[in-house]
Amino acid sequence: MSITSRRQAPGFQSFRLGSLSVTALYDGFVPILAEDLHGEPQSAIRRHLVDAHLPEEGDLHTAVIGFLVEHDGRRVLVDAGSGDTLGPHTGHLLEGLSAAGVAADSIDDVLVTHLHPDHCGGLVTGDGEPVYHRAVVHVARAEVDHWLDEERTARAEGVQKEIHEAAAFALEPYRRAGRLDAFDTLDALRGVRVLDQHGHTAGHSGYLFGEDDQPVLFWGDTVHSHTVQLPCPHVSIAIDSDEARAVEARKKIFDRVATHGWWVAAAHLPFPGLGHLRRLGDGYSWVPVHFKPVVLPE
Repeated sequence: MSITSRRQAPGFQSFRLGSLSVTALYDGFVPILAEDLHGEPQSAIRRHLVDAHLPEEGDLHTAVIGFLVEHDGRRVLVDAGSGDTLGPHTGHLLEGLSAAGVAADSIDDVLVTHLHPDHCGGLVTGDGEPVYHRAVVHVARAEVDHWLDEERTARAEGVQKEIHEAAAFALEPYRRAGRLDAFDTLDALRGVRVLDQHGHTAGHSGYLFGEDDQPVLFWGDTVHSHTVQLPCPHVSIAIDSDEARAVEARKKIFDRVATHGWWVAAAHLPFPGLGHLRRLGDGYSWVPVHFKPVVLPE
């Protein structure tokens, strides 16, 4: 019997958590390199990676994940993936959404944790048309003000300039159509609480759903390298806008999640990125969700 090559199926996985239906959507992968992690000697960082059976230079296939939440009669997307911004290894979130039986036109709201390209690039097509034609896009005002500031964009260089330009491109059709909510407080969605996690970016936000039932915190980029930053929460990454504040925010979020037993939906943990934190010595370990059959609403 000959062996034929074939592609993976589109990446989606659905769960029922109390009154919430949560579907993880695999957008692709990016490399997170050891040399970009700060706060421990490189020898220690590389040892953590090797102990997790990863290459010592880093996790070259770090997942990029968005999440669909069906809540209170609405379909809410938390982060939109990369779109065309980061090359062929990303930009597959829509494939997973379609395979899950959900049309882009049925999305009511998009909550963006922050405006890095792997979280907002998928809001638009390559020619700048909106992917979610009737959705309102919600982003913290501090995040919008930072990345869309024209003077700051003009001064930026390299990767930072690319982020500014990608954020403006992704938001423009929604802003033009009056469907961009740059919020100070998120009043539009009942039962969703915003947690300020600034540090990774100026307005990095977590979204807590289902607080009275089985709470789930969608924490964006609180963690990039789970094999290093869970046991060593003080380790930052070069892409953090303010590394010290990012570390402080991570420590606070870890403590709250573990103390309250919240579910976590994480953009860069192994797919499907859903689980719990468990305290382990001076750090934490990850307890992933278990797969089980689920029946979701039509």
